[in-house]
Amino acid sequence: MIFKFQYRISALPLIFLISGIICFADNGFAQKSKIKDPVIVNILPYNKKARFNRKFPVKYKIQFINNLKDAQEGTLIYTVYDNANQEILQNSLDVKVNAKKTLTANFDVPIEKEGNYTIKMAIELTNFNSNYDGSFAYIGPPRKSKDRKPSTQQEPIVNTPPVNWSADNLSGDPGRQSLGADQVGEAPPPEEEAYEEGEMIIKLKPYKKDGVFYSGEKIKYSVSIANKYKVKQEGTFTAIVETEMGQVVSKTQVKLKIAPKGQRSFQIEIPKPEKEGIYNLRAATNTSTYDDTAQYAFGYEIGRINRPYYLPPDFDEFWQTAMSDLAKVDPQYKITRSEEHSTKYHDVYRVDMVGLDEFPFYGFLSIPKLKGKYPVIIGYGGYKKEVFPLLFDEFISFAVNVRGIDKKYQKEFNPDDKEQIMINAEDKNAYVYKGIYMDCIRAVDFVYSHEHMGMDLSRVLAFGGSQGATMGLVTAALVPDKINAVIASNPVFADWKNSFAVGKSKRVLTFPSDAIVRYLKDNPDFTEEQMLETFNYFDLQNFMPKVQCPVLYAVGLQDDFISPSSAIAAYNKLRMDARAASELYIFPDLGHEIPVYHNSFIGIWFAEQAVKRRKR
Repeated sequence: MIFKFQYRISALPLIFLISGIICFADNGFAQKSKIKDPVIVNILPYNKKARFNRKFPVKYKIQFINNLKDAQEGTLIYTVYDNANQEILQNSLDVKVNAKKTLTANFDVPIEKEGNYTIKMAIELTNFNSNYDGSFAYIGPPRKSKDRKPSTQQEPIVNTPPVNWSADNLSGDPGRQSLGADQVGEAPPPEEEAYEEGEMIIKLKPYKKDGVFYSGEKIKYSVSIANKYKVKQEGTFTAIVETEMGQVVSKTQVKLKIAPKGQRSFQIEIPKPEKEGIYNLRAATNTSTYDDTAQYAFGYEIGRINRPYYLPPDFDEFWQTAMSDLAKVDPQYKITRSEEHSTKYHDVYRVDMVGLDEFPFYGFLSIPKLKGKYPVIIGYGGYKKEVFPLLFDEFISFAVNVRGIDKKYQKEFNPDDKEQIMINAEDKNAYVYKGIYMDCIRAVDFVYSHEHMGMDLSRVLAFGGSQGATMGLVTAALVPDKINAVIASNPVFADWKNSFAVGKSKRVLTFPSDAIVRYLKDNPDFTEEQMLETFNYFDLQNFMPKVQCPVLYAVGLQDDFISPSSAIAAYNKLRMDARAASELYIFPDLGHEIPVYHNSFIGIWFAEQAVKRRKR
């Protein structure tokens, strides 16, 4: 699949998501004229699943389409981060695309260590600037039969979903390569997924696409196993079902005999769990010369998943006081046109303002040049992720960068260089997310105080992914009379008590559990119970009953950043009328992301919600 990035975007909007802020562009642009977009950039991994190894190293194909009368010159900078979000590689390539020409080229990313990685790119050309991010997996050298130990299970290798590119921030002094103008033309097509001689290809598919089952249904999977070895394989396939905490609840085993270069297909039925919840399914294939385990997940009776509130008795008073304190702070709005980001079709402004405790932050306001009243989309970014201008043909957008994003104020924001989530966690009144949530409200204040800039205040929507999803929902809860609808993909920071317990139980800790565990270890006088007392004031599930608008909610059942059952429990706490107008989408094979195809539906849903005017 190719992802297109263009200056003009139709009513199908970019959406924030997974491990930070992820923006997707829909391929079906509904243009009002035949005017070509100035510059188009298409990027895709050489392997369609973004899974690489020594035989098929990490490689990307990139295409620049220059529809302008002037050549486009500049750089492409890419940075690679490991699973701990540590930068491990940065490189840059010179780019030159002649006028009215197309440049298509490939470039290698020199990764040789097994793991899951994030890759971030910044493209700066003469008349085009854009930023994208994505992910890929490197699974090491192709596995040989002599390397197999039948009695030992290997660590599971989880499929990496298709790459999704997005706005993000990059910096540094990289080494330099080149994509020259003379490379115009078609690059070789991306490799189809290839398998080494001596491999077993296992595919497991739930009978229901969303992997969600109910008491009146059988929990069934179809299994396909292809033997790429030249020898017969005998052994077992075992489906092991576990709770999120790792407790085994059932095992289903099938004996295998597969001829050389043969294939075996069959069905398995999983015993129904005794309790509603999210269940992990480890699919272990153990044969004569092959041992491997893959991870899957399914939901059972998810509408009944519920969690205790742990609601502080002064929760409402706490936030009423915060809102009152914010109202006393002069916002000091400063609107500056951004020549760098403005285009032929959009005026883009940097909006600086002051929030709670008079701390500064900013956002990018993008307004179509065609005069008129437009619905407003307020976008919130992921954890410590900068949000760049978002350009829509039929919406005004306000991309909000809360405190902590602007590097100029980093020392004031985090003087002790702590992990952001733990800044002032000892004191609920000073905790960092009190200011961050109030920045979200101040952004709404800005929109409502600038109606004269073409904003239709009867149609204001919020959206975000990951932390941005949480901030959008908290905003809708605190100012329910000002938000028409929310798109929330992979929200976090919900049901902290259960989510942290699940996170700690994993064999390999991931964020945010790893950061919290380190902090508690380094600060033994600050206990987990004290931490949770603070976090309860900021727990998403405590805000959910106050959300009055429709919500489009998405959860990946293999999300490591939050217990998926905690995310669903938060959704289930929506009040009945809001929940009746909302939609929940479950993706059983994904972690902290949504699939590309979901964006088309997001765009349609957004457009439908923008048609509905709210009484003021």
